[in-house]
Amino acid sequence: LMDYDLPEHPRMRQKLLPGFTLRRIRRLRPYIEQIVEERLDALEDEGSPADLIEIVADEVPGAVLCELIGVPRDDRTTFTQLCHRHLDPSLSQRKRAAAGEAFSRYLLTMIARQRKEPGEGLIGAVVAEHGDAATDEELRGFCVQVMLAGDDNISGMIGLGVLALLHHPEQIAAFQGGDQAADRAVDEL
Repeated sequence: LMDYDLPEHPRMRQKLLPGFTLRRIRRLRPYIEQIVEERLDALEDEGSPADLIEIVADEVPGAVLCELIGVPRDDRTTFTQLCHRHLDPSLSQRKRAAAGEAFSRYLLTMIARQRKEPGEGLIGAVVAEHGDAATDEELRGFCVQVMLAGDDNISGMIGLGVLALLHHPEQIAAFQGGDQAADRAVDEL
């Protein structure tokens, strides 16, 4: 989406709408709760001290975004490793480029599978709604954009949110006041 200006940008965004309906996002809630509980259990199992960023903040966003996109569960570790390797600033430009090519190949293979049998995720929804009007390159770009926009941002939000709450423990009560109070607290963080 970042590569498009008017009038193409709104046309491209319109293609994404089926993947971001309120109903579709609400269907993710049980999975999000499950992955967060698993990661928090892993954090507790680690004992003290434990690395919140490594165990929780770096794991939750990728898992949730994979579910949103429609990455098959058996492929998620590979998918997130390819994505992270492609963006790893500690690697040489050549290694990052090779990782980017591997990530693109994976995405195009996944998109081909979704065209044959659209799944419940973003790619399946866009394919079901728009068919061949959504090109493979557009769908690949959607996946990359979702990962770029969400993975690091959510990871950082988790880490910084916990840090803010540790510095202001009186604010933790806001998360115990029901869904509306928790929603406001999350928005504030």
